[in-house]
Amino acid sequence: MTHDDNNIKDIYSLDDELLDALDGMKDTQEPATELPDDDRTDARLTDILALAAAADCSRRNDDVEQRLQKILTHYAGKGQCGDAQTDGERQKDGDNGGRRRVWMMRVAMAAAACAALLTVMTMWRENSGAKTAETPQPVLFSIAQPEADVTVKAEDGERIAAEVTDDDELDVSSLPETAERIEVCVPQGEKLTVALPDGSKVFLHVGSRLKFPVRFVGSQRLVELKGQAYFVVAKDAEKPFVVKTERMTTRVLGTEFNVTAEGTAEDNVVLVSGSVSVAAAAQRILKPGERARIHAGGRLEVDEVDVTPYTSWRDGFIYYDDVTLKDLLLSIGHEYNCDVEFASPDLLDLKIHFVAERGEGVQGILDILNMMNIVTAELHGHKICVR
Repeated sequence: MTHDDNNIKDIYSLDDELLDALDGMKDTQEPATELPDDDRTDARLTDILALAAAADCSRRNDDVEQRLQKILTHYAGKGQCGDAQTDGERQKDGDNGGRRRVWMMRVAMAAAACAALLTVMTMWRENSGAKTAETPQPVLFSIAQPEADVTVKAEDGERIAAEVTDDDELDVSSLPETAERIEVCVPQGEKLTVALPDGSKVFLHVGSRLKFPVRFVGSQRLVELKGQAYFVVAKDAEKPFVVKTERMTTRVLGTEFNVTAEGTAEDNVVLVSGSVSVAAAAQRILKPGERARIHAGGRLEVDEVDVTPYTSWRDGFIYYDDVTLKDLLLSIGHEYNCDVEFASPDLLDLKIHFVAERGEGVQGILDILNMMNIVTAELHGHKICVR
């Protein structure tokens, strides 16, 4: 028998037709003279064998399996009845008895075909379940971007040559005063501190952008932020320092605070010292150790927080307390411009406390993580693999 599509029918086009035919055959109580003719029996048995050979186990049908099992049980009974036939009965049947023996042989062949099909179906079910349980699909977070340098641009988009010190600090006094407002862009994997013309300093987190004037003029010192930055503002009672983001405005006279402005539900202002006013749909004045979070519609929610995570990154540390492994590794991925792959989804929600110096580099950070014996993290090119 071949597996040619023209000769073997698909299991799902055959199941009802053939199983109904088998049901009819197993229920036959006709005398020998009324047994199916050879051609008809041959055709049925050929189709049964084709059914077994063409079984598509990746689309197993439970109803088909149950019906095959029922027919197989009946065939076993038929075989036993045939073997119990007496010599007198065989002699009485004569030629019809011979035809019955041939038919019973074919029934045995059909039973074997059904048994083979049931066995394959059962093996597929067990192996498929085991394979699924043993090989969970990895979870990949695509973070890495093409490598780029810190860029300084004028408002018209023209790039401006700028001096960045060995300490990754941009001195605005080195910029041409012809550019009224400039934009500094920090790509992933890089860091930068901007020394503003009034003596304030802005620590820009990876992937952040800051717009500011080469010289502050007018009644306020206005800067615009996209991303995350830590501000150390020089005091000037006559000129408030204003940080404008997409969803809020923070106004200060002289203080230290952290602003996260990614345009998401995590946007917030955390006050470390001094006093700030945060305005969205409403306005709130914060005290040190308080955080203002922006919710839908610009609603502000104020709560008390530990400021350590917000000051530690400014000082060159990666600090996380009671966070999920997913959040920690995604942060490290952004810090060093790497994708992150978890071998199993079960690893994502592991809680962890972690502290390391950013200067260790990505491999050094992963070495420290591996020393905790919680997971194994390896660096492959620009991808961190966690298992």
